[in-house]
Amino acid sequence: MFHTVEKYKGPAQILLGLIALTFVGFGVSTVANPDSDYIVKVGNQKISDHDLNLAMQNIQASGGEQPRDAVFQSLLQRAYLTQGAKQMGIAVSQEQIKQIIVDDPSFHDANGKFSQALLTRYLNQRRMSEDQFVEEIRDQFLFQNLQNLVQNGTIVSDAQAAQLVNIAQAARTVRSVTFNPEAFAGQIKVDDAILQRYYDANKKDYIIPQAVKIELVALTTQALADKQTVSDAELRQAFNKLPPRREIAHILFPVAQDASAEERAAAKAEAEKVLAMVKAKPSDFPALAKQYSKDPASSSNGGNLGFMPKDGGLGAEFENAAFSMQKGEISNVVQTAYGYHIIKILNIQDKPVFEQEKAELEKELKLKKAAAGFNAAKEKLGEAAFNNPNSLAEAAKALGLEVKLSDEWLTKANGAAAGMPQELINAVFSDDVLKKKHNSEPITINDNTVWVVRVKEVREERTAPFAEVKDDVRAAYLRSEAVKLAEKKARAALADLQAGKKTELQWSPVTKLTAEQARQSMPPEAYSELAKARPSKDKPAYVMLQGLPAPVIVEVQAVTPPENVAQQIPAAKQLLMQQQVNSTFNNLLRYLSKNIGRKEGGQKINAASE
Repeated sequence: MFHTVEKYKGPAQILLGLIALTFVGFGVSTVANPDSDYIVKVGNQKISDHDLNLAMQNIQASGGEQPRDAVFQSLLQRAYLTQGAKQMGIAVSQEQIKQIIVDDPSFHDANGKFSQALLTRYLNQRRMSEDQFVEEIRDQFLFQNLQNLVQNGTIVSDAQAAQLVNIAQAARTVRSVTFNPEAFAGQIKVDDAILQRYYDANKKDYIIPQAVKIELVALTTQALADKQTVSDAELRQAFNKLPPRREIAHILFPVAQDASAEERAAAKAEAEKVLAMVKAKPSDFPALAKQYSKDPASSSNGGNLGFMPKDGGLGAEFENAAFSMQKGEISNVVQTAYGYHIIKILNIQDKPVFEQEKAELEKELKLKKAAAGFNAAKEKLGEAAFNNPNSLAEAAKALGLEVKLSDEWLTKANGAAAGMPQELINAVFSDDVLKKKHNSEPITINDNTVWVVRVKEVREERTAPFAEVKDDVRAAYLRSEAVKLAEKKARAALADLQAGKKTELQWSPVTKLTAEQARQSMPPEAYSELAKARPSKDKPAYVMLQGLPAPVIVEVQAVTPPENVAQQIPAAKQLLMQQQVNSTFNNLLRYLSKNIGRKEGGQKINAASE
């Protein structure tokens, strides 16, 4: 979709929505509370719960997965950049927008003519107004043009790229020596007075944070589904609507939306190679799928996707190929938005059997009924919890649920580390729940789960007394002092080595360390130090690596430049350009966030999807 604007794409992939042609007004809808229709407003651009849900759906539809907070941050950054583009005078006319829509083949009928009916149907599916689509495409163009300005202003020379290749790909002949802090522990004097002073200087390390034990009532769509009933008539009606299905297996060679022509060609060549292997021995399809397919959901199962209907879920190109094949047939390489596929038809089910489908249909219908009644159940749960604020028993009883008690101490830190939604953590530690011991409001845990929580027990923040943590203080002090002694010894040894003096060190065997091995085995700051070490013809270079558990001195005896530097220059230039573009965007975002107004609205990031 929107093939006309592909040429405008910048370094980041832009997912364009649809827009309408009628241009009816551009009015702003009014609501009782003017701030209730958005999460945040940047300049005059609102980011709503609906926008966030739509972005999440787009990511999931493309096979990706990101936390809701991360997706919101992406929308927020985009809003700042779009508003910044407007301030810079970047614009797109209504005529340009209209021409894009008219030219888009997605809205062409069988005769190749633009069809307003096709556009209207899609708009209805998106549940968005025509004005909203016009503004959406306008903002997309502002963002794209801003990207193009940044990218076109970025220049990287061949010399810069060659330097990057040599630094990043060179192999090094090295040996090393580690100064283990444990070897210095016996040199450290310890008594109670020393430990008391260390404790007094580091009391922050012995703070026991505020924590709570909670009880909760969990409302889930599955719990609601278990209480639903489905009649035989409903099952028959749903069965009669089942379309023909095919059991399909595939081998996927994925290609990113913004992949280069070289990357696409490489993926296609790999697919063609595997296709030849499949055609030579079709019975090996499952084994080849396990070996070559990059679809984690099906590769371990021999590429089997199960029985699938032709309903658009797999994409038009994939389904058109799959549903034109016979049982046992293997396709040629099929290109889709996700990459390249080799497809095999395992079974064809033109006429489903009721008894075989009954259990799954019953499960699906119950879940549909549960989903339809989820918001009403959530409101009922919230009302019961509010009307009986000092107990969860009535709220649980109102929906036939159980009160569950957690025996673990929950802190803000371990809650965040466990992946709890921030809204849940904020609610648990709010005055109403923490201090008044009232029930919380319903809190969205995920799209299918809502909790109401209540604090049962509180452990207030305190600093553990010295006597209670004396053993921990001793261990921390010994570790701290041993590291200092190890570093002192290592720096003295490094100075001697660099001065050409003889040293008695226990070096490791000499080995050849590739750049990839170095990056994987050490933190970035250590690798950065290693990359700077350049030996001369008759003298090795010495460097002490930072960021490791113990000081390490590395002797770099030789640096072997990578082969085929010239062939790697185009990719290196692209990488450097992307880094510079990202840096420019980050600086621009910092500037815009300080100079463009931001206002919080009434909606929440983790509000339940409607």
